[in-house]
Amino acid sequence: MNNNIYNDPNKLNIDYFEKVKNSIQDPLGLNISNDVNWIKLNEKWNSSEFPVVMGGTGQPILFLHGFDSSFLEFRRIYPFLKKKFQLIIPDLLGFGFTPRNASNQYNPRKIISNLLDIINTLKLKNKLMVVGASMGGSVAINLAKEIPELIDKIILLSPAGLFGESKNIPFPLNQIGASFLGLSQVRKGLCRQAFAYPDKSVGSMEEQIASIHLGCSGWRNSLASFAKSGGFAGTYKYMQNISIKTICGENDRILGKKEINKIKQIDQLNFIGLKNCGHLPHVDLPSLSSKIIYDYFCT
Repeated sequence: MNNNIYNDPNKLNIDYFEKVKNSIQDPLGLNISNDVNWIKLNEKWNSSEFPVVMGGTGQPILFLHGFDSSFLEFRRIYPFLKKKFQLIIPDLLGFGFTPRNASNQYNPRKIISNLLDIINTLKLKNKLMVVGASMGGSVAINLAKEIPELIDKIILLSPAGLFGESKNIPFPLNQIGASFLGLSQVRKGLCRQAFAYPDKSVGSMEEQIASIHLGCSGWRNSLASFAKSGGFAGTYKYMQNISIKTICGENDRILGKKEINKIKQIDQLNFIGLKNCGHLPHVDLPSLSSKIIYDYFCT
């Protein structure tokens, strides 16, 4: 690898990703990592390169991950759906393995702007399918508001941020909160909380996937900046006249029963509840989730 990469802040996380990629314990995590492409964007993004998984052929599906996550969360549904569709899985701006600049602000508006530039750079046209998981569900709805003419159908996996108002977390609480989220025991606890049956489902592979991106340059500051912005909230009001299906686990301890009951009451969200499933249907029940996605996008 070119030694200049060590001197270029825009490429520090490319270097980090290449160093840790082969240490990924989960074979499915390594498999999806091998399909990462680094997409160079324009001067607005300092001509930086952004990680985007691209694999398969056919109708394109854009996958959007959740808060403080990465493309790796789709590792378990990737092999099956890759056989049927063209999968495009970017890391959202300020998350995963994306480049970060200490002087930049990370907020919902910039995340959507970055996604639009990725879509334009990849020349994705109409009839785009979108899958948004957790916070990625709110990202999907905001994106559809910006480009309704390009998006055909949306699947929301345990969508977070549909209701309520954004709550800005001021300095220094945002930095303290980000540091807290970086603690090993906190990461392990959050990972376990996402699964319906953590004693059976969570081991070192899952814990590694949930935390591997924390070694990226600028991780804490980008998370703190996002917290200061208030994040995504109340996105339900932006829903367009686009076909939507929503999949939630009945054992989701992160959204909680109150939030899920709100989702159930909205006809347009086309709710499906999965038994023995937590906050991540695509991780907890990948085969069933893949089938639902396939059936919905093929009708």
